[in-house]
Amino acid sequence: MEYFALTDIGKVRNKNQDQAVAAINGKDQILGLVCDGMGGHKAGEIASHVVEDHVLTCFRGIPPFIDEEEVENWLMDTVLEAHQIVKRMANMDEDTKGMGTTAAIAVVMDEQVYTCHVGDSRIYLYDENGIEQLTRDHTLVNELIERGAISKEQGKNHRQKNILMQAIGADMDIVPEMNKVDLNGRNVLICSDGLYNNLSEQDMIKILRKKDMIKNKVHELINQANEQGGSDNIAVVLIEGGI
Repeated sequence: MEYFALTDIGKVRNKNQDQAVAAINGKDQILGLVCDGMGGHKAGEIASHVVEDHVLTCFRGIPPFIDEEEVENWLMDTVLEAHQIVKRMANMDEDTKGMGTTAAIAVVMDEQVYTCHVGDSRIYLYDENGIEQLTRDHTLVNELIERGAISKEQGKNHRQKNILMQAIGADMDIVPEMNKVDLNGRNVLICSDGLYNNLSEQDMIKILRKKDMIKNKVHELINQANEQGGSDNIAVVLIEGGI
């Protein structure tokens, strides 16, 4: 499999608080991670970087996973540890108070993808036939949609669409959401809201189904999101087994 990760500041923000990383271990198990930091000054940037560094260090510091239970336990433990680390750091300084970050993590192993996420960074599966959102946004607007209070269309431009119900480092208990799915020849996209708020799923799949180098696809996704407004930082990770 191939993988590539990249972030971009976008066209509006004055700093980049997104992180994107991909790595592989000795058993060809692939990790992909996107974090979208929040908080004033440099706080969001710090939070997302701390989580990226913690997850990557833990992945590189352990032997390859031997079974489903091991990878699922690792995902949950690592995300909860990251939450506690960011919470402690947030309370150490006035400049970092209130900082937090989303996290969307995927581990590809044995033709399956194991995911764990907190917040509204998303994980999709895609192939030549289409694209499917695998994660559920932990946002106030998504809760309203799920309760039937508003429609999906109303949610797109809702004035409270950026309010997170869960975030790593926030002063709350989090419940990371886990999933395990057979790939069945599909590929993995992980991204921050800077991509999907500026680029429709139809526009994404036009790029993703191209017979092109994975690096070029990531660059084109980001370029197109910027052309459509670039209203936020953009983070993208692709993991492909061939398309």
